[in-house]
Amino acid sequence: MVRRLLFRLLGWLLAFFFVLLITVVAAFFIGYQRTEIPQLNEEFRANATVVTYADGKHQLGSFYEQNRKSVLLREVPKHVQDAVIAAEDRSFWTNPGISLPGMARAALAIARGKQLQGGSTITQQYVKVMYLTQERTMSRKLDELFIATKVSRTQDKKTILENYLNTIYFGEGAYGVRAAGQVYFGVDHPKDLTVPQAAYLATVLNNPTWFDSDNPAAAGRTLARYRYVLAGMTELSTITAGEEAQYRKSLPVLKKRPKGNRYAGPTGYLLDLARRELAQYGFDGDRLTGGGLRVITTFDRGLQQQAVEAAAAGYPPGGSDVHVALASIRPGTGEVVALVGGRDYLKSQQNWATTKAPPGTLLRPFALADGTTGKSLDRQYFDLVDAHQGELITKAAEAAGIPRIPKADRAAPGLGPDPLASPLDLAGAYATFIADGRWVRPHVIKEVRDSHGKVLWSAGELRPVQALMGEAARGIDNVLMGGKGASATALSIEKRKFNRKCRCKKYRGAPDTLASWWVGYTPELSTAVLYRAGKVGESNLAPYGDGKRFLGDGWPAATWSAYAHLPLTRAAR
Repeated sequence: MVRRLLFRLLGWLLAFFFVLLITVVAAFFIGYQRTEIPQLNEEFRANATVVTYADGKHQLGSFYEQNRKSVLLREVPKHVQDAVIAAEDRSFWTNPGISLPGMARAALAIARGKQLQGGSTITQQYVKVMYLTQERTMSRKLDELFIATKVSRTQDKKTILENYLNTIYFGEGAYGVRAAGQVYFGVDHPKDLTVPQAAYLATVLNNPTWFDSDNPAAAGRTLARYRYVLAGMTELSTITAGEEAQYRKSLPVLKKRPKGNRYAGPTGYLLDLARRELAQYGFDGDRLTGGGLRVITTFDRGLQQQAVEAAAAGYPPGGSDVHVALASIRPGTGEVVALVGGRDYLKSQQNWATTKAPPGTLLRPFALADGTTGKSLDRQYFDLVDAHQGELITKAAEAAGIPRIPKADRAAPGLGPDPLASPLDLAGAYATFIADGRWVRPHVIKEVRDSHGKVLWSAGELRPVQALMGEAARGIDNVLMGGKGASATALSIEKRKFNRKCRCKKYRGAPDTLASWWVGYTPELSTAVLYRAGKVGESNLAPYGDGKRFLGDGWPAATWSAYAHLPLTRAAR
């Protein structure tokens, strides 16, 4: 009896499977028959993404760098073609233009509420760019599937590959393999690209933002992807195993073309931050530079101008090697309203407002609250930090947005979550003291709309986190203000080391000032100012002035005061 029921159940399951299979095939056939290959997407070629200040009116900049230079496929060497195929679609020459496993993964991502990414063959990527919008929905993905199938059946594979190589985005404003070679290596024509150079270009086209060479954190993942491409080229018999072993040791040397003038001056740091954050939300590559988006940032035009002016006035005489950084956040919202990362982005892409430095005792206020229970602690924690108190700092500061460093990398485990923090980190963390302990991840994007005005992303999706209990946050605020009822709270710290090797008479044996801070907040703004010197920010600040200018209410405090338009006497230190 049981056996008969099992056979009957199996029969029903097989019948259901075949009905489902027939339904899917029929649906695909009907969809395929009804789909027409549209006209080339000329709109994609022309629409720039406009970036504005928080008011949505005044333009901050744009992302529109469509540097295109077409080249015939017969002029592209086989090793360049194979590098791209090895990276993006190793079955390109034999597949029907679509990847069913990839489509299944994309459908699963949608079902889980995630953004639709990946799962595309070279043919699908080409169709997405030149025939469809950059919208990421299941209906658009189905259109992509049907059109890619038709294109694969009606166009020669060589034609598809040629069109793809001339339209795909490689980052740095380069569309197409010829423009990419010029931008990354100063090589005018693909025929002159070496194997390592071709493999590198194939690496970055997968995700130009993720593999951005200007981001030091991208080096490891770029090398891993580069080696993956080389392995694919060996699999395709384009290079030998010996050549792969030689090339995989390191990335080829870049000779990148300078960025466009739109990145000039302090504004370049804002645009770069906006671009990086947009990539986190899925707006990158073609979707960003050619999608005709309207991006509203959190930057306040007036406050940004004040910040730039305050930083410019704060450079000490002869301080060409001094870096002034400023980050200002609106408490309770996480909106970055002003930021100064350097003097000129075109001259240096090092953003000092997001680069970490030793914060020293600026982390001590977090010892005034237990990061687990929010219990208010004694004032003594502010004056002396032992191992136990350091763990309290770790919990509370980490909750307020200062990331924890692994224990293996910590020289002194009891001194907080991370011996380094950026001005942006500290401005966001200190904002919790005046926002009843609420923390929202610091962000620079307020809203993204498409060319028709439809909202694609909003900062409303970022929810506040109760980093500290409200009572504890108010207690910290009260201690920092010293009971004076001041509307601004500030602390300064000079991270110093003893310089025993200095040969100069004036500074022999004197301690080095490596970082000088001033952090303060009002109910409206939380702002951190940092001074550093040297190429990597590890040089002594003391020679720039008499040394005392970086102590107490010196240069950083003056810069903070000039930006906030508040006298320092209102701040409790």
